[in-house]
Amino acid sequence: MAPFPDYPLPADEEERLRTLERVLLLDKPADEHLDRITELAAAILDKPIALISLVDQHRQRFLSRQGLDALETPRELAFCAHAVAGREPLVVPDASLDPRFSTNPLVLGDPSIRFYAGMPLLAPNGQPLGTLCVIDRQPGNLSDQQLHLLQLLAAQVTREVALREMSSHCLLTGLFHRAPFLFLAGKEFERARRTDTSLALVSVAAPHLESAAKSAGQDAVERLLIGLGEDLRATTTAADLLGRVGSDQFSLLLVDANAERARQVCGDLQARLASSAVCTAPQRPLRCAISCLLPEDTNIVELLIRGENSLFLARSGGSGQAPTRS
Repeated sequence: MAPFPDYPLPADEEERLRTLERVLLLDKPADEHLDRITELAAAILDKPIALISLVDQHRQRFLSRQGLDALETPRELAFCAHAVAGREPLVVPDASLDPRFSTNPLVLGDPSIRFYAGMPLLAPNGQPLGTLCVIDRQPGNLSDQQLHLLQLLAAQVTREVALREMSSHCLLTGLFHRAPFLFLAGKEFERARRTDTSLALVSVAAPHLESAAKSAGQDAVERLLIGLGEDLRATTTAADLLGRVGSDQFSLLLVDANAERARQVCGDLQARLASSAVCTAPQRPLRCAISCLLPEDTNIVELLIRGENSLFLARSGGSGQAPTRS
């Protein structure tokens, strides 16, 4: 049995973890812009320790830290895990008197935490990624004005996080670039195995982009890409993973989906493109191919390879239908 109470888990923890993964900031090196914020937090609130913490499945990772050497701690030791679960500011005046934390090794030993104040960092979808927190080795509290200042600094952290996330997306379509898509697809494979859910991959080729480039120029291609990005998002859910994996190739990893839903997405995409005012080459329609996660798949690469092969068949006029057993 653990020597101190377990940390609480949000009811929608898998969705929270998905949101955190897609920020793509875990294990990133130190960032001087974020370091300025933690330095300000420590100085303004007169606390020796200030941290920007991301709460992962089994650990909390510090994006920035002042007054602490550790890069991360186990989640079961993390005060921030409680703030994340509550989705609201957490203030602990004296951890040694709080039954949630009094037997925590970080209270009983180094760094001898007594005071803690954490402000959740919320993603645009409302999911908490972690916290901006300040810590003291002496009991204490924050005034309403100080708590407001911590909230303002947390909002600045959230803005910085959003700016960094943008670099992983195609500016025109808003979809993930190939490398982050492949990395996150691996995370979705792990989640599907962990939660015993399914995945379906829709691989899409848009040959009309090439003809538009030849006939109407780059401006027309950019308009088509913007419209196609909107169409892809409109036919999928927020949980689905969307990537631009080639100049005219896109991958849609549908979460907790089967072949039937994948076929529906393909049909919706074809219909939207056919009715689109920016479609300049109806004789070269969108090509879609479907593949689904199989019980014997040992990693996401096997699903992605089947998707590539199916798309090759679809481009060549074949069925584009890979094995879809569940």
